[in-house]
Amino acid sequence: MDNVTIRSWRKEDLPRLVTLWQEGFGDDKAYIDAYHSIYLKSGSCLVAEADGEVVSAMYIMNGPLLFPPSGRSLSTAYTYALTTDRAWRGRGIGAAVYKACTAAALQWADAACVLPSEPGLYPFYEKATGCIPVSRIREARISLEDIPGTARDNIASISSGEYYLRRKALLRGLPYAVMTPTLLTLETLHMRRFGGGMLDLDGDIAAVEMDGDTCRVLELLAPEGDWADVLATVAYCFPAKQYDVRTPLFFPGPGEERPFVLAALGPEIRVPLPDDLWWGFAFD
Repeated sequence: MDNVTIRSWRKEDLPRLVTLWQEGFGDDKAYIDAYHSIYLKSGSCLVAEADGEVVSAMYIMNGPLLFPPSGRSLSTAYTYALTTDRAWRGRGIGAAVYKACTAAALQWADAACVLPSEPGLYPFYEKATGCIPVSRIREARISLEDIPGTARDNIASISSGEYYLRRKALLRGLPYAVMTPTLLTLETLHMRRFGGGMLDLDGDIAAVEMDGDTCRVLELLAPEGDWADVLATVAYCFPAKQYDVRTPLFFPGPGEERPFVLAALGPEIRVPLPDDLWWGFAFD
C-alpha cells in the first residue's frame, strides 16, 4: 500500500464516488444523489487514492443515541457503504479505509458502528478494528403460506415522524437505539425506492421494504400483541412470497438469535452494552 493515500473526500471526487457506489451496490444514481445531498459534508467520507484515482471509499454519519437500561445515553457514528474498486481488492485497502473511518468517528462519538450486509463479512470488520457485537436480534424467514396469524382490520400507514413517536413510546425503559429524524429520512428513501412503508397495526408497529419477491420487515414491535397477527397484517398490505422478519429479543417474535450491529467502543465506555440492545432497522 505504499502508493495509497487515505484522505477526506474532495468535491472533484464526487463523480468517482457515485461510480464506486453503483459498482459496489447496484443502487441507482437518484438514490446515491439523495444520500449525498443529506450526508456528504466535510469529513463525512474518507477515500483511498492510488495512482491519482480514488479506488475505495466509506462514509461516516451521525448514528442513533443508545439508551442502555442504566447510565448515560451514548452517541454513535455509522461507518457505511464501504466499497473498493474490483481491480484493487485483496490488498487491504478497504480494511485500511474502514480502520481510518472508525478512528475518525471515535474522535466525536462514544461508539463507531457498522452493520455488515451479510454474515460472511462480520470477521472482516472485527479483524480490521477489533469491533465487537453490541446488538443481537431475532430473525426469521417465513414463506407467505406459513404465516400463522390472522390479519387485523385496524391498519394505518404513518409518516416517519409519527413512527418515531410511536416507536419511542413502545421502547421506553428498554435498551434501544433512538433513530434520529435524519436517519428516518434516509430509511424513508430506501422504502420509496424499493416499495414499502411504516405501519401502525392497532398499536403495534412495523417498518417494511420490498426486495423483489421478498418483503423485508426491518422492525416488528409487538410488545403486548401477537407477532403472528402483526405479520399477517403486514402480508396483507405487502404481498410477497417470503418475509424476512427482525424482532428484538425482549418482545415476542419468530426465528433465531444472531449478532447485528458491530461497534468499536471509545475508552470511556467501561461496561459492556446489553446483548438485547435493540437497534431496529439500520443500514446494512
